[in-house]
Amino acid sequence: MIIIDTNVLLAFLLTNGITRRIIAGNPDVFISPEYCFEELWEHRDRWNKNKLQDSELLEVVSDVKRLFVMTISPEVYNPYIPEAGKLTDDKDDSPIIALALSVDNEGIWTYNTKHFRQEIFGERIRVLSTKDVIKLYPLKE
Repeated sequence: MIIIDTNVLLAFLLTNGITRRIIAGNPDVFISPEYCFEELWEHRDRWNKNKLQDSELLEVVSDVKRLFVMTISPEVYNPYIPEAGKLTDDKDDSPIIALALSVDNEGIWTYNTKHFRQEIFGERIRVLSTKDVIKLYPLKE
């Protein structure tokens, strides 16, 4: 299992590129805290360039959850939020870090190298780049 950050979810939704190919090609691999989907929804006015209606957006996000990214409920990771908060300056990143602390996983895939730094996490949590993810799950032609 690989934990994906909100920015990876956003790339999946907005671009028909490598991120979408990786996630769509490995639908049983990726997980994300419920919080990331809430964050996506909260900021939909910024990323919804096509001005889709909320009902259409809700359907798209629901399809992502149902088909590609397993959503983990807060009950699983909330006990780890205090510890996760000590590993980041951005409280919005705490649920992702808490999820990494609470379940067996291969790491966090993120584009946010400012808040997810390997030197802070040490050996407890692995920070994955897109190249790292491709090494773990090669693209299918």
